[in-house]
Amino acid sequence: MKIRNNTALGVLFCALLVFLYIFLSYRPLGTELQLTPEWTIDISKAPVRAAKPDERLPFRLGKNAGYFTHSGEIDSIYPIASKCTISGEFYSIYDTECRGAVIYKNSGERFCTLETSGFPFIQDDRIYLFLPGGSSFAVCNNYGSIKNRYERSCPITAFNSSKAGIVAGFSDGTLCTFKSDGELDMTLSPGGSDYPVILGAAISESGNLFACISGQEKQRFVLFQKEGNHAKIIYHNFFDKELLRQTYVKFSRKENMVYFNDALGVGIIDCVNFSKTHIPLEGKVIEIEESPVSGSVYILSRKNNIYTVTILEHFNSKIGEFSFNAESAFILADGNTLYIGRDQKISRITLSRE
Repeated sequence: MKIRNNTALGVLFCALLVFLYIFLSYRPLGTELQLTPEWTIDISKAPVRAAKPDERLPFRLGKNAGYFTHSGEIDSIYPIASKCTISGEFYSIYDTECRGAVIYKNSGERFCTLETSGFPFIQDDRIYLFLPGGSSFAVCNNYGSIKNRYERSCPITAFNSSKAGIVAGFSDGTLCTFKSDGELDMTLSPGGSDYPVILGAAISESGNLFACISGQEKQRFVLFQKEGNHAKIIYHNFFDKELLRQTYVKFSRKENMVYFNDALGVGIIDCVNFSKTHIPLEGKVIEIEESPVSGSVYILSRKNNIYTVTILEHFNSKIGEFSFNAESAFILADGNTLYIGRDQKISRITLSRE
């Protein structure tokens, strides 16, 4: 009887341990970011002009540019003989002589002809002109005329814009911000390095924040906040390894994060608490896109002919990557959809959390 009692107690104890283990280790099943392929199209397919203006999505692959639709139709395609600039609103295909560049709507309708010689640059619905010599630029109006221009004696080495303003960096280490119409707002010299030069810059949608990668030998990333007619440095960080080329800087849509490509990968700064995350990757960042689905971010980088898409969740946490071989590629995020272009193909991937 004593042995049976001990055995019964042992069984009860083991059962209790199993129950406690299951109870204490239980966690509700989480959801994961899902990437579901929807379709792939060939850009050599005959174009069908059926899309509404706000349904046209821009692409550029190799020697071709144009627009496609969410449903997988090629709306238009244009061969690029020399140079091209394209956005969701406008495009321009021009030559190296840069005389009288024509700006077209995404429908193919002529929008305006630029009256001054130079290389056009389009961001969203904004039209800029880099003037011959490489040290000046202009903001153009809807008629092709210049609203404002800015000139310096040294080359432009970084340029970016948003709805609220423009930021430009120069080879002498000067960083300038401008109002949306091109009127000079402020001029700064970030300094801190032995050889001043601005290698990359960006400005937030509100224009309240702007950032740059500055200098050689003691190269650093610098984040500025605008306060009235002045700006102050709210964060900076020196690099352990330095870049010897121009590079990529971008703010998130809500301005809570800023991304930059350094010599070792992608740095991410939280613009609220100034915490830093670093994502190691090889090669040069081509584009960074973000989606509202799970705060996901997609980074397209290139090393030789290998393109890599790095996937982040919650804006700064890496959850995966995939690579492919191509001569040219692009990514574009639109709501819960990610489009990936590769040579002659464009694929649609639906993003969800399941």
